[in-house]
Amino acid sequence: MPRSVTRVEQGGRSPDVTVISVSADRPPHRGQGARDPVVVVTANVHGDECTGVGVCLRLADELDGSLLRGTVHLYPSLNPEALERRTRRHPDEDVDLNRLFPGDPQGSPAERLVFATWSDLAARSPDLVVDIHADAPGAIPYVLTDRAIALRGAERVRLESECTSLADSTGLTVLQEYPDDRYSRYRLDRSLTGAVLNRLQVPALTVEAGPRLVLDAAAVQVAAQAVRGMLGSLGMVEPTSARHASRLPGTWRRDSGPRASVAGLLIAVAEPGVGLRRGDVIAEVRALGGTVLERIRAEGNGFVVSFVERAHVVSGVPVCTFGFAVP
Repeated sequence: MPRSVTRVEQGGRSPDVTVISVSADRPPHRGQGARDPVVVVTANVHGDECTGVGVCLRLADELDGSLLRGTVHLYPSLNPEALERRTRRHPDEDVDLNRLFPGDPQGSPAERLVFATWSDLAARSPDLVVDIHADAPGAIPYVLTDRAIALRGAERVRLESECTSLADSTGLTVLQEYPDDRYSRYRLDRSLTGAVLNRLQVPALTVEAGPRLVLDAAAVQVAAQAVRGMLGSLGMVEPTSARHASRLPGTWRRDSGPRASVAGLLIAVAEPGVGLRRGDVIAEVRALGGTVLERIRAEGNGFVVSFVERAHVVSGVPVCTFGFAVP
């Protein structure tokens, strides 16, 4: 069967997690020591980030009958109850599912939900996992590479280089995650992609595109094209060389941008994705009467990835996510 739908049973009152599987409509590769690739695409681990739901449904239609080799497993929502309630976190426990992987079969309902999903995903023996997220209205689309902090030496270099190569095939700007110390402190190794990279030790990438809470058609198209770029690099679909208009070549690291030191209206000055030098103005904080209270400047060379989703800021709030140049 080229296409099938299964469910990860949760038990109790939690909705089951749906999985759409699409396989190439031809015999698998039988070469000695080789197997056809398996790719997992997940979405909506944060219930208010809907882009990936549309991506999974779109890919299910596009790949059915056109997949050249291998299998793609699509999980449109890892947090279906939060999707229904339009909330980011697990609605009953108010916890972030994307800091609980691989979960706990004896833990809280949220931990059991994560464990059931993780067990189903891991049993499919993926060669690549792509998790789709949404950032903010004022953001460029981008792809994040995690840090293989569980590995050392050549093994870490090999796995992270494989992730970077796959990320390049998306046609989007590529950002490295936070440095190792903060990566651990923020528990990013317990995110889905972080757990896949560090526990299963297979490539895992996060695609960020579009605003939250709505299915934005343009964002769905961008993220779906990014996934198809990775599938093309694996020989699973016809390869594509599409590059998004916002793509910035080079090596960049994601980090928090500068913080406001006063309260007021946040007025963006810089455009996301446009290169900045240290000291360039990113945004202004203004009073309701129009007085400029503060001009917030870039703390290094790079670009604004996304502006914070708020019109009013207070002292200590980062005004943006920033992509810093990596030497």
